[in-house]
Amino acid sequence: MDLVINHRQVKKERKSGLENICEVILYETQDEIHFQSEFSFDYRRFGKRKKLLISHGFHLKLKNGDFNCYYQLLNESADLEPIKNKSKRGKNKFDIFLDLTDQGFLKGEKRTGYWGVRYKRMNNEVFNHLIKRIQPLITNEHLKNKDYINKSNINPFYDLIVDFHLDKKGIKGHDSVYYSLQHDYPKPKWLKQNDYKFIPAVLDSYGIKTKYLIGEINKSSDKDINIKTLSYICRLFGENYIDYLKLIPWVDHCCDIRTPNNRYHTLKNESEKQFMVSLFNNWEKSGLQTNSLISSINELLTIREFLSGKNMDVRFKAKNDEGFEMLFKQWDSFKNYFKKGYRVRVSLPDEFIKTIEEDIVVDEEVFNVRVLKTEDDFITEGFNMKNCMSKQFVTALSYVYISLTSGRKSINLQYRKGKLSQSYGKANTPVDKLFNKSVEILNKRMESYPVLEIKKEKFDFI
Repeated sequence: MDLVINHRQVKKERKSGLENICEVILYETQDEIHFQSEFSFDYRRFGKRKKLLISHGFHLKLKNGDFNCYYQLLNESADLEPIKNKSKRGKNKFDIFLDLTDQGFLKGEKRTGYWGVRYKRMNNEVFNHLIKRIQPLITNEHLKNKDYINKSNINPFYDLIVDFHLDKKGIKGHDSVYYSLQHDYPKPKWLKQNDYKFIPAVLDSYGIKTKYLIGEINKSSDKDINIKTLSYICRLFGENYIDYLKLIPWVDHCCDIRTPNNRYHTLKNESEKQFMVSLFNNWEKSGLQTNSLISSINELLTIREFLSGKNMDVRFKAKNDEGFEMLFKQWDSFKNYFKKGYRVRVSLPDEFIKTIEEDIVVDEEVFNVRVLKTEDDFITEGFNMKNCMSKQFVTALSYVYISLTSGRKSINLQYRKGKLSQSYGKANTPVDKLFNKSVEILNKRMESYPVLEIKKEKFDFI
């Protein structure tokens, strides 16, 4: 066994006196290469000195390109600290290996440049030795002359091992294989059936191999397309999924985005598929969303599975962000109803409801008055009025919320102790002058009820 590089650095913080230590070791035998990096970080917590230990390891077999790698994080006070112990390891796990080359080597588990010039010099020594040792063993003529230092896809260490591994296995990669390997590694069965071509083999393993998808993925050489996510989208549209993929920007929704679980869902009919096409094309046009579209769809259709098990026939009818949010809240409300066994509403005196909800007529213009009572009322009103009314049900014990409508125009009013607190038009715009007199009449009605006994009650029991 030959020791190639043994690098150690200690960096002491001037003000705190805390020490950070890094050690990098590279050694080899005739048939294997071993790499280890270890980092020790001191930190203070509630005035006490603590220590964090992070280790990365990698060993490569030069005969067949197989490698094993591991990652381990140890916190001296893991039970009490927000940073918990972690451990990952595996054979030919390119996601773990990428983390090793990036965090465990290039950055040294710190920001770029933290360890200074000596560390950077060591990086270059490791790169140069690996290239000198491994590149001559590659049979592919193009890769034999590849400039890994200046023209790497992700980083020289990672690219070199990916190319070497694929070369030894006889697997024909594609331009974005450096990303794809982090998510999928086709079994020998699929490789043999597809002449050892990586993309056809992976697509075949998911049952979605087509010339169209092979071509589109090869075109997107600079994008990290997650094929499992692509498979989820294909299943949504059923057997003729290619026709629908051509109508949506599916590549954008598969880039570095993973499905949250192993569930698959299929839309019920052509109408639902057309709504889904519209949703894909309109997603985030009205603002950024917290979750990805794929995760959101997966969560919504998982709720539908639950509701279908309760003999509820719910249909997907969302063609934009707002429609999707409304549908999600409705279905989630149904799910909570089945889980709790009842629904909830605010209970108000019958005389109050009868008096307040009587139509208001102003110059032959009829204004319909509706007191919001159930959680579903608030959800629907919030969607129709494009405001946050869906979140106000929690305050319905303190306020009375009313929808006032004339024709196609509506406003929302909030009352407390018989007095008007707030009034808004659609999307929280100022109230149209059309409603001025009708609001005055409604205010007089509400003044007759300065004190109301408002309770929340369970109803509609299963």
